Amino acid sequence: MLLDAFHALLDVWVLIAALCGVAIGIVIGAIPGLGPTLAIALLIPVTFTLSPIPAIILLLGVYQGAIFGGSISAILLNVPGTPSSAATALDGHPMARQGRAGEALRIALYASVFGNVFSCLVLILLAQPLASLALDFGPAQMTALMTFALAIIVLFGGGSILDAALMTLVGVAAGIVGLDPIEGLPRFTFGSFAAEDGLALIPVLIGLFAMSEVLLQVFAGRQQGPAERGIDAVSSQTSSPRAVGWLSLWKMRVTLLISSAIGTFVGILPGIGSTVPAFVSYGFARSRSRHGARFGHGEPEGVAAPEAANNAVTGGALVPMLALGIPGDAVTAVILGAFMLQGLTPGPFLFQQHGVEVYAIFEALILLSIPCILLGLAMFRGAVHVIRIQPRHLFPIIAMLAIFGAFSVNNSLFDVAVMLGAGVVGFVLRRAGFPLPPLLIGLILGPPLEQSLRQALLTSSGSATIFVHSPIVMGLVVVTLLCVLGAAYQRYRAARREIAA
Repeated sequence: MLLDAFHALLDVWVLIAALCGVAIGIVIGAIPGLGPTLAIALLIPVTFTLSPIPAIILLLGVYQGAIFGGSISAILLNVPGTPSSAATALDGHPMARQGRAGEALRIALYASVFGNVFSCLVLILLAQPLASLALDFGPAQMTALMTFALAIIVLFGGGSILDAALMTLVGVAAGIVGLDPIEGLPRFTFGSFAAEDGLALIPVLIGLFAMSEVLLQVFAGRQQGPAERGIDAVSSQTSSPRAVGWLSLWKMRVTLLISSAIGTFVGILPGIGSTVPAFVSYGFARSRSRHGARFGHGEPEGVAAPEAANNAVTGGALVPMLALGIPGDAVTAVILGAFMLQGLTPGPFLFQQHGVEVYAIFEALILLSIPCILLGLAMFRGAVHVIRIQPRHLFPIIAMLAIFGAFSVNNSLFDVAVMLGAGVVGFVLRRAGFPLPPLLIGLILGPPLEQSLRQALLTSSGSATIFVHSPIVMGLVVVTLLCVLGAAYQRYRAARREIAA
């Protein structure tokens, strides 16, 4: 199957998709205020005309390129292009101020590629066995698994637990719209025939992440762009002849391995994202380094650690999405929608029904490192010009692409209305400080959670004992309770530290 998958990659459209995806991702990631979620949401309609393998590779190339691209503006301007690049700026920007911008960018690039390859190898090793295990899951086990995933998102998704719980419930409630999965009766459709199919995922996510960003910028008014003096101070250093040799990378091998492991296994947990492992790996690298005092003043390991971690999240987050159909973060939630549009439904049966396509995507994830290195090195000279672009200049184009993209899903104006409504809701929630990823993941997991729960109760004639008699269910319940206790203890310690301070 691996050989068949490799043969499937020998297609000119796969090469074009990989190059375009990585290039678009690096540019989008380097522009502060944009990010991989917005870019992938807008590109999903473009994939309608592509076969599954090039379509998914295009989006995954954007994902990988954008995570690395965020480090460019973080290093040159001290303005992270993506939230996970904030940790990179702690040492990357001091290196740029010391005339070592080229060295910092190269370390970030090589560490990003290392983290990506590491996480892809873990993805290949874990996804198939996990999917095989999930084949034994019945409705009761799937109910417990999705409840565990939602609990992780609420407890460790960052910010207020109450806010995350409220957004998750909003997402689950939005998934109720449409026909009842068991009885086939319309719910909350208000007499609209188009609403009986439910709220389509793609228009909703385009509205939540793309249109809401446009509205935020419109109502924020004119904002100052990057400081030209800061750009000019480092513009001549991005093509510095000072190279990063293999010896330098070899000295950081333990940091790269540990940071990649942190990013991969934190990425497997739903809802946490790439920002947390980036800062965790940075703190761990500083604590174990013999040059801990240099961190924050231009230490190369301070660039390598967070970059390896936040890029390793890409492969880790794909493990639960492909094997169980549970997205690991907001970006993989968007990619999940692209899989479904291509007829590849993530979950236990994906490897049985579409094994060649899945392994071709696995191999492509590793091979994407090649264009990432080549394009990354080639684009360093133009990085300064890219980060001069102000996001407000791009938002009119983004708004038009969002409307066309929502309409093209089903050629329906109802989907456009859903997208615009989701954009307004996302704008209001973001202005109020509520997180959007729990809402999106709640929307995705809500319908299968309801269906599994009702099927389990129908199987047991309404008795809840079906959940007690399964060791898998009880194990997941115990793990969920331990996570709740761990989160409570973490909040207790944080409160004690605040009181002591």
